[in-house]
Amino acid sequence: MNDGKIIIDKIIADAQAQADVILQEAKQEAERTLLIATEKAEKEKIALHKQAEEEKQKIRAKEISGAEMEGKKAILRTKQELLQEIVDTAHKRLCELPDAEYCQMIAGMLSKLDPADGTQLLVNAKDKARLAEVAAQKGFTILDRDCDISGGFIVKQGDIEYNYSFEAIISVEKEEMQQIAASILF
Repeated sequence: MNDGKIIIDKIIADAQAQADVILQEAKQEAERTLLIATEKAEKEKIALHKQAEEEKQKIRAKEISGAEMEGKKAILRTKQELLQEIVDTAHKRLCELPDAEYCQMIAGMLSKLDPADGTQLLVNAKDKARLAEVAAQKGFTILDRDCDISGGFIVKQGDIEYNYSFEAIISVEKEEMQQIAASILF
């Protein structure tokens, strides 16, 4: 029986050796699979990180662009406010001119007009007295009724009125004045 035991031990040893080889090959295959999976995971991690970074840059660029746009809007608003302030100051200074300068300016404006028959002027209550002489010299008469303007005048020829009030002149000339002021200021 000794021979039987030797054969059985030999079969067991061969089976153990074969099992060790299979186990070794399985371990190597598992390591290769694990290495491949790790490399794939690392590549995916890098790709996802790159994609996340690109997305972050896009979001950052969008936010910066939005902030820059808001900044430009704020600057534009401030410039418009400054220009409006300049126009308002010019209007105020026109209204507050000393009587002599004011009359001289109105006389200059009236000189450019033709005082046809029946041409009358409408002025505010304050200007009735101080412009009476200037209007008469230029061939115009001032109507008794007042008009609601801060300065300047309205020419009335029959049913037609031509508005030369400071408000109307500034309104018409505002864009050009703003462009000139903008070129000076900015």
